[in-house]
Amino acid sequence: MGSLSKWNPLIGGFFLSFFVILLQFYGIPLEISEGLRNFGNWNYYPTFIILGIIGGAFISSCFSQEFGIKIPPKFEVLKAILAGILMGIGSSFALGDNIGGFYTATANLSASGLTMFVGLIIGTLLGLKYLIWETKKFSSKGGINIYIKKLGPIIGIIVLFVLFGKILSFFLKENGKNLILGKILLFSTIAGGISQRSKLCMAKAFRDPFISGETLISNSFILSLFIATVGIFSFKLLKIQEPHFYVLPTFMLGSLIGGILFGLGMILADSCALSSLWKLGEGQIKLLVVIIFFGLSNWILRYYLDKIYNVWEKGYLGKGIYLPEYLTYWGSFLLITGVLLIWFLFIYWNKKSKKLVIKI
Repeated sequence: MGSLSKWNPLIGGFFLSFFVILLQFYGIPLEISEGLRNFGNWNYYPTFIILGIIGGAFISSCFSQEFGIKIPPKFEVLKAILAGILMGIGSSFALGDNIGGFYTATANLSASGLTMFVGLIIGTLLGLKYLIWETKKFSSKGGINIYIKKLGPIIGIIVLFVLFGKILSFFLKENGKNLILGKILLFSTIAGGISQRSKLCMAKAFRDPFISGETLISNSFILSLFIATVGIFSFKLLKIQEPHFYVLPTFMLGSLIGGILFGLGMILADSCALSSLWKLGEGQIKLLVVIIFFGLSNWILRYYLDKIYNVWEKGYLGKGIYLPEYLTYWGSFLLITGVLLIWFLFIYWNKKSKKLVIKI
């Protein structure tokens, strides 16, 4: 069996928006760091989101014969540790990673999402400056790749049956929470598989316009966030959902600082929160290191921010700003649409002009 062709990232972006809207319907914001910080809590929805995404990516990579244990060189391991810590700290300050703090928050009309967007861009540029320096000083060559191409599809089928057996067991239990858990695990598994096939990664979406001028993955996220915003905007406008749901009290200091740190971390990791999971599903050990230190640093810092210093109640890192209270619903929608349009036009201009393309 030959390797299956990769899917267009637009497919991954479209399904991500559908996934976010579906979770939002059940009152669950998509937020990866929340799942990592509480991983192992089997009564907690984000645990099953994490498991589903990794499991779906593993199955997909096995079927496409891309799974393999990929052990990075020592220098990349050190970068992975630093990247994970930066991502954990950044997501603590912003109360969310690039998905929760930026994507989901923006779709929920929270002003903090827009300031984290600015922070992510700044962090990306800092990360690119570091990579330019690194290429002159260090070599990341080496590492070991152990592939199991012939056994991959067989292992993938076994894991597929195990995972869907667990999903079926949830559906057969006659109570509401188990039905929701079954749906979450099912759609998280599909999301993991589609993300792996389409190579959906927000780190690349922020990085590629500045190093190659490529815009496909960036456009996939722009379209995805627009669709998610339309869906969640509709929930709140029609009062299907409580308006202040997932409006984060981090505008603007927490989301800005968090975005800068997280953006720098995801460039060092060469992965965002979502792609860290599907790349782990492919067998990339570097991302296992990233995820471990991401989850640990987030857990430790959030303990101090939440329990010891009570920063959210005291407003040290900002406050919750619900855009419709200042701009009306349609004004908020136009603002977010305008920001996405400006980002689209900027990367299109840069692709054509190459004015801000950094050669690494």
